[in-house]
Amino acid sequence: MKQMIWFAILTLAIASCAPSTPAVTSSELNLYAFSEFVPAALIAGFEQETGVKINLDTYATNEEMLAGLSDKPGRYDLIIPSDYAVEELIAADALQPLDLSLIPNYGNVDAAFLSPYFDPGGDTSGRRPAMRNEKFSLPYLWGTTGIAYDTSQVSEPLTRWEDLWQPELAGHIVVLDDSREMMGIALQTLGYDKNETSSARLAEARDQLLALTPGVIAFDAETPEDYLLSGQAWVGVVYNGNAALAAASNPDIVYVLPEEGAGIWFDNMAIPVGAPHSDAALAFMNYVLSAKGGAELIKAFPYSTPNTAALEFLKKNDAQFYEAYVSSAASNPPQDALLGAKLVKRVNESAAGLYERYWSEVKAR
Repeated sequence: MKQMIWFAILTLAIASCAPSTPAVTSSELNLYAFSEFVPAALIAGFEQETGVKINLDTYATNEEMLAGLSDKPGRYDLIIPSDYAVEELIAADALQPLDLSLIPNYGNVDAAFLSPYFDPGGDTSGRRPAMRNEKFSLPYLWGTTGIAYDTSQVSEPLTRWEDLWQPELAGHIVVLDDSREMMGIALQTLGYDKNETSSARLAEARDQLLALTPGVIAFDAETPEDYLLSGQAWVGVVYNGNAALAAASNPDIVYVLPEEGAGIWFDNMAIPVGAPHSDAALAFMNYVLSAKGGAELIKAFPYSTPNTAALEFLKKNDAQFYEAYVSSAASNPPQDALLGAKLVKRVNESAAGLYERYWSEVKAR
C-alpha cells in the first residue's frame, strides 16, 4: 500500500513539473534554422510564454549552416542541423552537451527517436539504453525525400528516380538545391551507394545530373511546391512536407517514394559551443517538444513528427487536421515504405568537397 501511495505521489509530481518551461534569464535567442522551417506561430507562442525575443537567421542547406557557424563563432544559441551534420559537429566538439533535466518535455519524444545513430547518448529514462552519457541534440522534425507530380499533367505513374530523365518531362521539373540529396539520387540511378566517395563515381553522378539539367526549371530547397502549384512544374524532387503542402492545395499532386530508395532525414535541435544564451535555447527546445508547440510546428510545416504529445493534442483539439495529417502518405508514411529509404551520411572531407563542387557545376550549366 505504501508503495502505491509513493508511486501516486511521484506520478503527480512528475506530471506537475513536465509541462513547465525552464527558468530563463536571457532576453533573446539567436536561432539559426532552415528556411521555411520555423513557423511564425511557434515563435510567437514561445515569445509570449517566456518573454524571450527570437532573432532568426536562415540557411538553405546543412553545408551553408556549417559555413555560417564557422564564420560567426559565438553568434548562435540554437541550430537545426540534419543527422549527418550533427555527427560532424559532435566530432568537431562544436556542440554543448544537453542537461535533459532542464528539458522536461523530452518525455514527449517517441521512443524510436531517443538514440539515433548520429547521437545515441543521453538519459533515456530506461526506455532505451544509452551508448554514452552525453546527449547533444533532440529531434525537431523528420521526413523523406521523394517525387511529387501532378497527375493531371503526367499520365503514367512515376515510381523510380530514373523516371525523372524521361524526355517528355523536360522543361517541367523542379529539383531541390541540395547537393547531397541530388548527387545521391544520381548515384542511385547509376546503381551506386548514395554516399559514394569514389571521385570517378561522383564524376559519373555529376554527368548524369548534367543530362537532366536542361529540363530543370528551378533549383529550390525552400518552396519547391510553389512551382507545382503554379503549373510551371509537373514533377518535383521535394521533401515530404513540401509535398504535403502541395497536395493540400491541389489533390492532383501525389507523392511517391522511389523504388531505388527514397531519402530519409532527421532534423534536430542543438546548441553550439559558445552560445551566449544557452538557457533560452534549452527553453526553446522544451517549448518545441511540448504538445502545443509541436502541434503549431506541424500545422504550419506538415513534415513527420517525433512528438507524440503533439499528435494527441491535435487529435483532441483539431480533429480535421489530425485526420488529414495521419492519412497523408507524405506526412505519415507507412513503415514498410521506409524499409529501403537511404540516409545521407557523413563522408570524408575530400568527398564532401567533390559533392559541393560537382553540384555547383551542375547548377552553372
